[in-house]
Amino acid sequence: MSKVSRNILSLVFSRVLAAALVFVGYASMFRYLGTYASGQYQFILSYVLLFSVVVDFGIQQLVIKKVSEDKEEGKKYLGHFFAVEFVLAFTIWIVLAVIAVWAGFDPLVRNGIFVAGFGMFLNALTIPHKSILSAHEDMHHIAIINFLDSVINVAVIFAAIFLGKSVVFLALVQVFNGIMHILAYEYLIKRYVPKPELFNFLKGLDFSLIKNMVKAALPFGMLVGFSIVYNKIDIIILTHFRGYAETGLYTAAYKFVDLLAFVPAVVSSSLYPFISSRLVSQDKGAISASLEKYTRMMLALAIPLIAGGVVLAKKLIVVVGGADFFGGYVALEILVFASGILFIYAAVNSVMVNQLTKIAVKITFSNIVLNIVGNAILIPIYGLKAAAIMTVVSELIQASLYFYFVRSRIVNFRFFRYIWQPLFAALLMAAALWPIREMTLAISLPVGLIVYFVVLSVSGFVKKEDFLFISNLRNS
Repeated sequence: MSKVSRNILSLVFSRVLAAALVFVGYASMFRYLGTYASGQYQFILSYVLLFSVVVDFGIQQLVIKKVSEDKEEGKKYLGHFFAVEFVLAFTIWIVLAVIAVWAGFDPLVRNGIFVAGFGMFLNALTIPHKSILSAHEDMHHIAIINFLDSVINVAVIFAAIFLGKSVVFLALVQVFNGIMHILAYEYLIKRYVPKPELFNFLKGLDFSLIKNMVKAALPFGMLVGFSIVYNKIDIIILTHFRGYAETGLYTAAYKFVDLLAFVPAVVSSSLYPFISSRLVSQDKGAISASLEKYTRMMLALAIPLIAGGVVLAKKLIVVVGGADFFGGYVALEILVFASGILFIYAAVNSVMVNQLTKIAVKITFSNIVLNIVGNAILIPIYGLKAAAIMTVVSELIQASLYFYFVRSRIVNFRFFRYIWQPLFAALLMAAALWPIREMTLAISLPVGLIVYFVVLSVSGFVKKEDFLFISNLRNS
């Protein structure tokens, strides 16, 4: 379990630094582009991301699972996965470009889609490499690459601002990241597969293995694809009904969800290979203990995040986008609930993906239907507020059902007993923040954090073993 914790610490540390960089970059970008062009750029990214749902079709999760169970299978799965990715990603790039032309998008958006789509193709070629590193629980190097992604992202943003470039130039970040991924992962993969010989697999495929891989990965693919769709379809619908300017306001608020989402993603991905190996050995005690530990910690982070976000939303949105984006605060006040819910079900998400994939697919598909119908009905009337509400509803349904099925079908663990102390501390924090909510964040944020953690400690929630756990992580 200490390796999982070190992986989480490594990834969180790199993502915190990356999030700080990206925050500065996006704050500058939003001010440079304004609401309309920001909406165009986020539409480009969301459009390409929706097509990317079928790029690996869930094979990544399958490969992580298979190789974590038997490390000797690494080269076989890496090579065949690469061959599938090469053909599939190239095809998707062509398809998304053709549809962009057929749909009649304006030239700037269309060209941005062409560029971002090519970047998607390059990035897809290294998904197999990343899956092998994940199977070996080598999250340290993945963390470094994730950090370099953010460095490149911010560098491209400031280059665009300095040179006065458009959203098409900004879309180049996908291409630059793809090139960096190819160089980095080609070097790192040799630690685990000394002679990968990837392009040889394009000439000598084992089609029966590929068929079995695709068949076994189908539930994973549907789950990943459905998750992306219900997280991004609101931007497409919002743009269709309300235009790029309102989409820009919404995506500025949503950027908080994106920036904070790395924490639950890190916990879930780091636990995944650990869960796989423990389930093979039927060590449900270790699984229960890890779920309880990490859910308890995530609760302690999620609840004050929600309370503080609601009280300080007006200040936070101006920090992100400037005064022009002030109208987005109404979405941010709602979206912080979605971020908090993501935190809370991060650990059980890992178990659902690993063991109850088909049920997770059904839940997520139901969420897509609800999300699309709800957004299509409500966005024309309520705009970005409706998109934010539907995001929260979707996450709440996902979390509730995931907890139910993991606790009833895999392993039971304590959860409800850990809610009350963070909730009480967060309410006192919100009460302390309310009178100073108009002050600078340099004052209100430290005050809120101090009040929360003092109350949490006095209530007995923070224990001696928590400090030992953190100390051991730092010394690992």
